Amino acid sequence: MFGIFVPAAYGGTGPDKLGFFVAVEEISVASASLAMILLHSNLASSLILALGNEEQKAKYLPTLAKGEQLGAVCVAEPSGGANWALTLQTTARVEGESYVLNGSKCFISNGGEAEIYLVVARTDPAKGPMGISGLIVEKGTPGFSFGRKEEKLGLRGDVTRELIFEDCHVPRTNLLSESIVMPFRQIIPVIAIPAIGAAAVGVASAALGAATDYVKQRAVTPGQTLANFDGIQCSIADMATMVEASRLLVYQAGTEQGADPTLGLMAGIFACEAALEVTNKALQVFGTYGYTADFPTERYFRDARGLMLVGSPMELRKLIAGRLKLGLLPMAPPGGPPPRPGGA
Repeated sequence: MFGIFVPAAYGGTGPDKLGFFVAVEEISVASASLAMILLHSNLASSLILALGNEEQKAKYLPTLAKGEQLGAVCVAEPSGGANWALTLQTTARVEGESYVLNGSKCFISNGGEAEIYLVVARTDPAKGPMGISGLIVEKGTPGFSFGRKEEKLGLRGDVTRELIFEDCHVPRTNLLSESIVMPFRQIIPVIAIPAIGAAAVGVASAALGAATDYVKQRAVTPGQTLANFDGIQCSIADMATMVEASRLLVYQAGTEQGADPTLGLMAGIFACEAALEVTNKALQVFGTYGYTADFPTERYFRDARGLMLVGSPMELRKLIAGRLKLGLLPMAPPGGPPPRPGGA
């Protein structure tokens, strides 16, 4: 499964995008955290495959594909989230045959556990977002250390840690891409966002299964269980509908060819929001029991909420709107009248 995006020539079993989404969904039924570990390592492999040279692919992909090493993608910083291309503070300057890396990253999945880190850093400040590059940094490189391990509400098994770079010398041969912003924005919506949606489908499916089993055995009156009541039946029906709709959208994104991210973005948003609603309904079906650690519903709810944070709904919606050609009018200059359709 760690090599599901990697061709056989580099030790993998892929590429198989739909197969990856199915795997993420099924693993998430048991543990969304484990699915996130798999997702982020596969994302690192995908970026090396798409942007790396032959030497980099031959060196890093076989061990990543076999699960002998984990990968991590390092973008987020304390200074900014969705607008990272404008606020990025981590820098890498050329010094001889090395890039000297300075800065920090936060909320990095697989942080401290992975061996291969794809670090986004500003290499040419004068170029703005086009001066941001990707570097492959190996665990144990002098100047590379780990900071705070986050204690999270959900997805607790997905280790999330701060990374610190202090005059960290990275070989110039480890430059993954001189300008990574556009390739990154093309790859993430096609792979990572719908994969998060697949994880959400798994969590929602687990919640639906738990709620269904519970209502069938929870006695209310002699001869009747919760399953005999109309309101409960309607809740279960709504949950099942949302799970199936999410699954179909994710699978459709998995069969989509090319680099159009629209379906993947839609799948990520819809499935994550549906999972939050499904897990909330499941918790309500369990009543007070669902709010305790004796039953898995509270974990499903916490994990679903965490998946919503991984894929920022507002930013994803803006990207979808940009793909739908809404014909938005340009903004008027300050103090001027708004533009009118047709130049009138």
